[in-house]
Amino acid sequence: MRAVAAVAVTLWVREIARVLGTTTRRVTAAAAVSCVLLILFGLGLALVAGAQLGDGIAVELRLSLARTSFSAAAMTAGIVAVILCLSAPPRTALQNLLDLLPVSRAAARLGQLAPVLVAGLVYSAALTSTAVVVVLRTSPGGADALRGIASYVVLLASFLLGAVAAFTALQAAAIVLLRLPVPYASTFSGVVVLAGVLALTAPDILALRPSRSDDGGSAELLPARAFARLAAAPDPASAAAAVLWAVIAVVLLWRVSRHHVPGAPRAAIRLLRRTRPIRRTAWWGQLWAELLIAVRTPQFVVTALLLPLGVLAVWVLARTVPASALVVPTLAGSLPVLPFVLAVNAVGRTLRTHWLSRLAGGDRVPVLGPKALAAGCAGVALGAPVLVAVLLAGLIPATQIPDIAVRCALGLAAGLLCGAIVPYSEEQPLSASAAGFLLAFVYMSITLASGWVAGVAAPGTDRVLILAAITVLAALYAGIAARQTRREPTRA
Repeated sequence: MRAVAAVAVTLWVREIARVLGTTTRRVTAAAAVSCVLLILFGLGLALVAGAQLGDGIAVELRLSLARTSFSAAAMTAGIVAVILCLSAPPRTALQNLLDLLPVSRAAARLGQLAPVLVAGLVYSAALTSTAVVVVLRTSPGGADALRGIASYVVLLASFLLGAVAAFTALQAAAIVLLRLPVPYASTFSGVVVLAGVLALTAPDILALRPSRSDDGGSAELLPARAFARLAAAPDPASAAAAVLWAVIAVVLLWRVSRHHVPGAPRAAIRLLRRTRPIRRTAWWGQLWAELLIAVRTPQFVVTALLLPLGVLAVWVLARTVPASALVVPTLAGSLPVLPFVLAVNAVGRTLRTHWLSRLAGGDRVPVLGPKALAAGCAGVALGAPVLVAVLLAGLIPATQIPDIAVRCALGLAAGLLCGAIVPYSEEQPLSASAAGFLLAFVYMSITLASGWVAGVAAPGTDRVLILAAITVLAALYAGIAARQTRREPTRA
């Protein structure tokens, strides 16, 4: 398994170095620096959130705080796992090669998943490091703090492993038994796993109530509650439940990895059939080709299927849980932005075929402008109906539309830039993970920084800062992508 993981990482590093025209050492150093920055970003979030916690926390509230923070951490890890599964290719050339070698299926599968899972664990820990602050603030001693942090890390790993295992099993069953194409099988699996993650974690996130040590009942066996009790108020039952959940996640992933992963019986996605460019020019022809590629990708189809379910879920949450009134506008406002971040795949999907347009039309064939416009049109095609739906449902006020539009443009620009830095590859699951994490880091850093500046300065400053950031990101994308476009024909 170690050898397979090492090969997967080496292949990814070499591919990124080849695309960027640099050395593998620089790529490795950049990845290490990115991890450090991500950890520092998480620590910054934790310190800001931890500053709101007072020193005198009542004993009866310690377990409730631990439950809430651990449940939020577990939900984040589950969502990250589902995103990783949805963005990764169903099968790679490395897997095809390993099938011909004397390597067990479990070792081959787990070896390829190991780098992705490690990246997901680091990213989940960075986003949920507030739980570490809660553990440190509520622990009476050093040994208790170490036990709490260990419980937190094992909880994240358990949810990551369990969500990936459940997604893989459901996807394989949907492909083999239900004969669903890969995009629809992935959507089905993602919805079921997300529903399971929310069912296991939402009760402690939406209602913060003091916990009594004598509650008992089957609800105490929920994974986040078991690990939170092990961290804050350990007892033999909570320790046994936590160990059992961790073992179940490991065993389930190992069992799933032993079975054959179905290939990609990809049914052709024939959206926009019988269409032609508006004008018979190189620019319109390139725009039409980029738009066809954008809307026929599995990620576009999966997003189109998931967005209506997301609107419905937020609407049900707003109607059934009064305590969710503070988070509903944020959740509903983020839904129209999601289609625009699919631009992270735009550069990588056509990078190897740029030489075809250069061969057919010469150096004057435009690439960057049509690609960005096609990604924006694809985002509008999915984001506009979602925006109308959340407005009609009363989930967001109409005054929020300008902010959503600015964030959609930010997601598009950040996606194009991050996709140019770490191009998407259908042969490298780690490419999708790294590009997605970089995109989330860039997007969150800009939005949080602009929000903080707007809080201490005049209102509306955040929009100006985001627009400036969009200009910088677009310029960086143009420079990096243009350099890659010039290099690809010579390598082809």
